[in-house]
Amino acid sequence: MLEKPDLLGLGLTNNEAEIYLILLKLKEAKAYDIAKHTPISRSHVYDSLNILLGKGLINYVTKGKTKRFRITDPDNLINLLEAKEEQIVKQKAELKKKVAVLKEKEIITSSKVEVYEGVEGIKYILNDVINDGISHKYKEILVMNSFSKEEFIKSVPEYIWERFWNMRKKYKLQSRQLFAEGKIITKHPYVKSRILSQDYFSNKVVHSIYGNKIIYFIFTLQPLVIRIDSQEVAELYQKQFELLWKTAKE
Repeated sequence: MLEKPDLLGLGLTNNEAEIYLILLKLKEAKAYDIAKHTPISRSHVYDSLNILLGKGLINYVTKGKTKRFRITDPDNLINLLEAKEEQIVKQKAELKKKVAVLKEKEIITSSKVEVYEGVEGIKYILNDVINDGISHKYKEILVMNSFSKEEFIKSVPEYIWERFWNMRKKYKLQSRQLFAEGKIITKHPYVKSRILSQDYFSNKVVHSIYGNKIIYFIFTLQPLVIRIDSQEVAELYQKQFELLWKTAKE
């Protein structure tokens, strides 16, 4: 049985769908009679009838001086859906071209800096690390002043930590992590760890590199993430990481 959600899915408004269903029930009716079967105002009934006429879903016959409306072949509903699908295909093709232009401009401008606040910001960045890893956009994650689970969950819910590390294990995402001396070392099958003096690090900032992205997790009262997307800057920090890695204790 045809219902209102079916018609709304075709792009009809609530008023248009309701009037179509009334005509489906009444077979044929004057605008005045249609208005008696719905709380829609008479002026809006006329507006919706004109739109339905334009879409080819209804027509009318004139008896005396009165128009009597009725639905057309229900197959026209399918025609309407097919027309909508064709329009979506065209819109998708046009949007792809525009997105490609935007991406090209972004590449030309190269560096991009973004700031994210709060727990949702942390979640977004950690998901980005996972997604980039799945897409093979980096070989390994490089982490300076890595935090243990105990430190992390002081500022961010534990389930976020658990999901991140479970996803890393699932997709075998490798990392090398530098821990400040005296910190708890995270044990994980895809983590290589070394230890540096606390003098190299801030007690509230974790610094990571993955692909062309550098991120700073700043754990204060309101967690903050700064992300820099730049090949040039990432390469500079990777060189610095390698120097520190060589001097760190295993």
